[in-house]
Amino acid sequence: METLSFVLGIAFVVVIALAIVAVYAFVKVNKLEEQVEEIERQLSQEIERVYRNQHEEYKAIYEHISNRVRDIESLLDSRLDKLQNKKQLLKD
Repeated sequence: METLSFVLGIAFVVVIALAIVAVYAFVKVNKLEEQVEEIERQLSQEIERVYRNQHEEYKAIYEHISNRVRDIESLLDSRLDKLQNKKQLLKD
């Protein structure tokens, strides 16, 4: 009988120890899960910020190129008009 009581006592202690370890593990996993979610949220915000900055830079580059093309077209038109005027003066 003493042996049975001793074995049951040891089993009870082992079960309690396992329960404590399991609760500790669950708490630790929940904390890690919260940290992972926070990191995912921050990463998502950072990616969104990078895409937004990239879009703004592309837009600025496109506007710059469009302005330069417009300037070049204007300059060419002006030069062609002058050339045509010179041709007209030479014909007259």
